Amino acid sequence: MGDRREVRARQGAAVIAAVALLLAACAGSPVRQAESYAAQDQWLKAVLEYRRAYNENPEDIELRSRLQQTELRAADYYYQRGLELEEQGNMDAAIAKYQQGLVAKPDHAKLRQAMKAILARREADRLYREALRNREIGRTDDARRLFEQALETYPDHRDAARVLQALTEERERARSEGLALAARDPITLEFRRTPLKRAFEYVTEAFGINVIFDEDIEDAPVTLFAQDVTFRQALNLMLTTTSTFHKVVGRNTILVAPDTDEKRGQYEDQIIRTFHLKVIKAKRMADLLKGVLALKKLIVNEELNTLMIRDTDEVIRLCERLIGWNDRRPAELVLDVEILEVNRSKAEQLGLDFGSQLSVSFPEFTVSGSWRDALDQGTVTLPTVVFRYFKQDVDAKTLANPKVRVVNNRSATIHIGDRIPLRTSTILDATGQVRTTFEYRDIGIKLEVLPDIHLDNSVTVDLHLEVSTLGQNLGTVDEPAFSIGTRNADTFMLLRDGETAILGGLIRDEERSSRIKLPGLGDLPVIGRVFTQNDDSSGRTDVLLTITPRVVRGWRVPPKESRAMFSGTEGRYALEPVFAYLRERPAGGAAPRIRLEPAAAGEAPPAAARPAGAGAAVSGETPQPSGRQPRLRFDQALYTLASGQEAIVEVRARGLGGAGALPIELLFNPNILEVGGVERGDLPMGGFDAQVESAKGVVRLELSDVEAVAGAQERTIARLKVRGVKPGISYLVYRTSNLVTGEGDAVKAQVRASRVKVQ
Repeated sequence: MGDRREVRARQGAAVIAAVALLLAACAGSPVRQAESYAAQDQWLKAVLEYRRAYNENPEDIELRSRLQQTELRAADYYYQRGLELEEQGNMDAAIAKYQQGLVAKPDHAKLRQAMKAILARREADRLYREALRNREIGRTDDARRLFEQALETYPDHRDAARVLQALTEERERARSEGLALAARDPITLEFRRTPLKRAFEYVTEAFGINVIFDEDIEDAPVTLFAQDVTFRQALNLMLTTTSTFHKVVGRNTILVAPDTDEKRGQYEDQIIRTFHLKVIKAKRMADLLKGVLALKKLIVNEELNTLMIRDTDEVIRLCERLIGWNDRRPAELVLDVEILEVNRSKAEQLGLDFGSQLSVSFPEFTVSGSWRDALDQGTVTLPTVVFRYFKQDVDAKTLANPKVRVVNNRSATIHIGDRIPLRTSTILDATGQVRTTFEYRDIGIKLEVLPDIHLDNSVTVDLHLEVSTLGQNLGTVDEPAFSIGTRNADTFMLLRDGETAILGGLIRDEERSSRIKLPGLGDLPVIGRVFTQNDDSSGRTDVLLTITPRVVRGWRVPPKESRAMFSGTEGRYALEPVFAYLRERPAGGAAPRIRLEPAAAGEAPPAAARPAGAGAAVSGETPQPSGRQPRLRFDQALYTLASGQEAIVEVRARGLGGAGALPIELLFNPNILEVGGVERGDLPMGGFDAQVESAKGVVRLELSDVEAVAGAQERTIARLKVRGVKPGISYLVYRTSNLVTGEGDAVKAQVRASRVKVQ
């Protein structure tokens, strides 16, 4: 009795241990662990667990389906989290989420595109910050180049586009003026029926500029009132009022001519520019330019895909912007196609085949011969009886999963099947030989797709599907003529990026049943089945197609700020509005208030051009700049040092006599150059204070009660002890405000920069 209890206890313990091991195995299985991770939104761990389980059982179709679904859900999850972090400005965390998503599903198009965009955005931010530093120290050309690189890397960088636009406007404004003005203070104009030439002379003399008039200029009277305007505003206002234009012919000379096509063709410079196009065809781009700008002198080189344009500088710059907007890489996608063709056929033959012919043959005999002998020698051939028992069941499956990469609005073709030669004609040539010509025909599954990618990465798909099979021979053995069975489907659908469309229902059913009976006997009830042969066959073909567009590269449109530009008027091309110069504020003055009014009949008061805020000037009197303009510079234009070598940089000035307060700021690159100290120079002054901020690269000098120096002597303000840190170039740039004289007036100083080259 005790032995039985002991055996039962052992059996119970074994059962409990087995159940515990089974539960532990179930709890620790990769599938359950993956489901647990997925419930906690730890999708990457879930994917890794499913992959480990699938590697152990690669033939498990259900496990493969779960793995694919989990990979897709993980990619979507990390994509959405990354977008949220990117909107919050946390670039590093967003990149980490995108990387996790790409580990889960490396071929996810949205993740790849988002990862590429955020890396480009981060690189553009770095270029933008570097460009700002170059702009602060006066390296405008380098700053412009870096801003352009930032926009090329990430076209939607708004700050870079805004600053680059401002730099471009400044350069174009300087290019349009291109004059060395003797004075820059605003002036006030009061012209009442003043002769045109005399009015221009008043304006130009006020700023120390010479003017030349074309021979066809009419000296018509001008009436104009303008207060607190700069030279550019005054000149453009005069040109607009009198229907004239000007051309800079020297550093201090302009030419004024009537604003006509003939005169512009005579004086405006023509530029020949060759544009090398990247993507768009030269002929297509030429049509766009001719349609927008009505160009006349444009040559297309289709071999090199270039455009040669001869026109004015304004038109060339307009062409450059239009080409930049249109010469962009087209969108591109990958078509993920799955084609499943299922063929099923059945055939069955059962019964006795008695044949269908009974033949009798006799030998030849003559009339005089014995026909009885001929009958005796005759033969009767009975058909062979064959018992047929045959049954066939065929299931065939054809699965294809091609992936095709195609550019926007370009067709892609997929053919799965054979090319069958079909006889088309038979030709008898002059030598008597017979030649047969064949035409190859595609048989099988043929898919043609034409995608159209939209700005939101949705895709319009023009799809044509044809399923064809080779039928029976309708001709003869010598002259075959095969029939071709086809099933076609044409559709036009709109799909989102990554959305799958299913096209099915291309089913073909074929059934055939035949009965071969022995006449008479085969029609008898019950027993007639013995004298009957059954021949039955059936076939079914089904085609299922799925297509998924995945956008690899979407459209990269220019930033919103740079999609529009001014192009002038109907008759003249320009890069800014006609009256854009009126928006400028003179330095230290209010916005210009300009009034245009015709003079009354017989009214001819004197004209005046005087500095703003001054008393009324006498007609014809030219204001002269008071005193010599102060100048600040360094003792050398270029310093050359070795790494670790020290040198002295002298800050020099001229024309500072009577300055009450003189704050000066010097900028340098602290990564290239180090300023160890500042010594006072020999310039007579009451107070001197110097501060060096090495981290920011700024030296601040405060001068007060500067004494006047006789003549045009140049004195040293301070001496800087500098040392080269590492190879490179550091610019020394003045960033000084207006000088304040003893009377409290503001005086603008003329400054010259320098640079230090560390080898």
